[in-house]
Amino acid sequence: MSKVFGLRTLRLISNDTSKSRKFLQELFEIQPIEVQQNFVSFLIGNSILDICLEDYKNPSSSGGTIGYWQVEDLEFFIQKARKLGGEVFRGPLEVKETNTKIVQIKDPCGSVIGLEQTL
Repeated sequence: MSKVFGLRTLRLISNDTSKSRKFLQELFEIQPIEVQQNFVSFLIGNSILDICLEDYKNPSSSGGTIGYWQVEDLEFFIQKARKLGGEVFRGPLEVKETNTKIVQIKDPCGSVIGLEQTL
């Protein structure tokens, strides 16, 4: 049997990779590790967040799988996202089973990321 190590890369599909890049750079105060014309990649902790331009196989959408980034202060990031042109898409919600509080944030291009804080 082979071992699974965990989630390494999450890929967001955007209709404007430059706008999504700027939003995430400013929200998380990080620099990309790779930039191409229609693609950008960030290293956040031990995980990689890619942003790709939508195409016929991968249209941008606010549905589907949502990755949640663990943060120290959820309210801080909610307010910062709003100042940067993002909006709360769902939540904040307390999840008693995991002792966390979560929120989904939609960036100015419609891509959705999750944020999670341990209570």
